[in-house]
Amino acid sequence: MADKKSFISEFIPQKGDSAQAVTRKTVTLIATAVLLVALVILAVYFIGIAKNRQSKKDRQQAFADDITVITQATTTEPPQEEDETVTTAPPPLVMLDAFNDLKAQNPDTAGWIKVPNTEVNDVVVQTDNNDFYIDKDFNGNRNKAGHIFVDYRCVINDYDFNQTDNVIVYGHNQADNSMFGSLKKYKVKKDNTRNFSFYQENPTFTYTSLYGEYTYKIIAMFVIEVLPEQTRDGVIFDYHNYVNFVGERNFDKFKENIMARTGINTGVDFDENDKYMTLSTCSNEFDQSRFVVIGRRVRDGESPEVDTSLAEINTDMLEPDYSYIYSR
Repeated sequence: MADKKSFISEFIPQKGDSAQAVTRKTVTLIATAVLLVALVILAVYFIGIAKNRQSKKDRQQAFADDITVITQATTTEPPQEEDETVTTAPPPLVMLDAFNDLKAQNPDTAGWIKVPNTEVNDVVVQTDNNDFYIDKDFNGNRNKAGHIFVDYRCVINDYDFNQTDNVIVYGHNQADNSMFGSLKKYKVKKDNTRNFSFYQENPTFTYTSLYGEYTYKIIAMFVIEVLPEQTRDGVIFDYHNYVNFVGERNFDKFKENIMARTGINTGVDFDENDKYMTLSTCSNEFDQSRFVVIGRRVRDGESPEVDTSLAEINTDMLEPDYSYIYSR
């Protein structure tokens, strides 16, 4: 009992304590409370990471390596008269078996993205806005890590001729490399080109839509500002709005901007008839900076192999005006 009283009197202000003793005990109590709160926050953070990793493993298990298609009955149209114009309808889209469980868990399931030798290997979602999955996980629970999602303006789960020219995919730059945190392995800047070799070893990524798998050859990667006030002239390249190449945001302007900024000239050819996918994440150079990786879909009949001997560092890469941004 004496020990308990001694402990209490040592840390809890008591009647008759000097002002100095009260101050010391009060500071000790506040510091202890702050420490406990910090430990709780850290515990919640690491528990969240562990839960996210386990959920990701569960999803990867659900997304079987061997993707087979669901067989569906088809109906045969009656024969057309010889003098009628015959319009051949495309075959029905058939969802891949691998998405059965994922679709049952979350109807917003839109595909699966995998970037080799990174942590990017997870289901992708899409809803009717670009806000929901910024702070929600795959199951819709609040989570600061959010989830990887396709821009609501994009069309990818449809016939090829209906798909968006450039599919924009977003993911947070997480410190534990989850979501799009490990895309930084592709980051090449004027003052740091060591990731050139990573690109050479990993020049492609894959996206499996609900109906088929696509391989994308990387054509550009760059750090970019997103606010007009971050540039001296107030002009920015709003890459995330190049969903379809029309009007002011045409293909020529798209190509000009990405080729000026890319850290690596990959040597992969591309034109306005191709389909593209842009992976976008926050960057750490300054507040409101982005790191972007853009891929060109492998064409029908084209080999997915990339001749990386053609790749070279873009020594003239257009980077954000760091001196101007840091001086603001």
